[in-house]
Amino acid sequence: MSMTPGRPAPCRVLVVDPALGEQALTELTALGNLGLLPTVNLRRVTDPVLRARIEADWDIVDFNGFSEEELVRQLEDGGHGYQALKCRAGIPLTGNVLERATAEGLQRRLVLVGRAAAGFDTFDVAAAQDLGVAIRTTPGANAAAVAELTVSLMLDALRGVARRDRDLRTGSWSSAVENLPAGSLDGARVGLVGSGAIARRTAELVRAFGAEVWVFGSPRFTRERAAGWPGHRVESLAELLVGCDVVSVHVPTSSETEGLIGAAELRLMRPHAVLINTARARVVCEEALDRALRDPASGPRWAAVDVFESEGARFSSVLADNPHCTLSPHVAGMTRAAMQASSLRLIEEFERFVKDNGLTRGGPL
Repeated sequence: MSMTPGRPAPCRVLVVDPALGEQALTELTALGNLGLLPTVNLRRVTDPVLRARIEADWDIVDFNGFSEEELVRQLEDGGHGYQALKCRAGIPLTGNVLERATAEGLQRRLVLVGRAAAGFDTFDVAAAQDLGVAIRTTPGANAAAVAELTVSLMLDALRGVARRDRDLRTGSWSSAVENLPAGSLDGARVGLVGSGAIARRTAELVRAFGAEVWVFGSPRFTRERAAGWPGHRVESLAELLVGCDVVSVHVPTSSETEGLIGAAELRLMRPHAVLINTARARVVCEEALDRALRDPASGPRWAAVDVFESEGARFSSVLADNPHCTLSPHVAGMTRAAMQASSLRLIEEFERFVKDNGLTRGGPL
């Protein structure tokens, strides 16, 4: 990047993951209107027409945003640096990455990270706070999308859709129901671990199928807050696990929720029950779940999992060869509508930050 002597350095934003389709152009234009100069990573932009349009109007790079080494190299950019970064979930914003992006000697030091996602997995929040890097996320923007996949996984688990498809393709015609779990959402009791936007939307959907809903929320989920909720509040996780046919996890990873459901909790579940995890991998112990699913004398009978300890190119899981579960590659929130909503929300967050903090072309004041 060439610089004109005496002129302030433009405020640069590294867009690791642009939005999908035309929304990418809207997003980049909006960032430009805020006085930010976007540099766009094209690694995950596969549409040749969209790539050409981005290349025509913005600075471009091509690197693996899931590689900590490549991300650091791009954020440093030969000493030019960036004031802001925009990404989706899964990008490794570790303490090392944040320290390197805010190091003395860079022309621009990172002051803002906008993440089009709700949680903080792969994000060292404490390091960001210590280094003075502001964080903006988009909680709730993907609630409908995650709830829809959650219910889809429930139906698949209860009715055996994917299993019957696999059997039929190998020449096995079977309409038996003996080996399936509860069998129907209509009349089933669905337990939700968590009481946020995704859990609430899931409750609304399963109630439309005729299911009864139980909810175990955080300490903030008081009787008063539960009064307007589409479900029955229970006092303990154990009560929910013992009493429900389907259990669905909807809590973030924290010191209170890591390992929340392990071997002891799984033993409480009904022998025919189903466990769904579209939340965070570390909330449910994969090894304990694998063992429980292989034991016909204990619950749950089936599980569906969308989140894993090791994802992407590094994917590995003990559940990969377990015949009693359905796996999906962390796609619960990945619909065009959800990703557009997250992009729009993040633009608003960037606008608010610039207005409140005086981020100008010369850098943060």
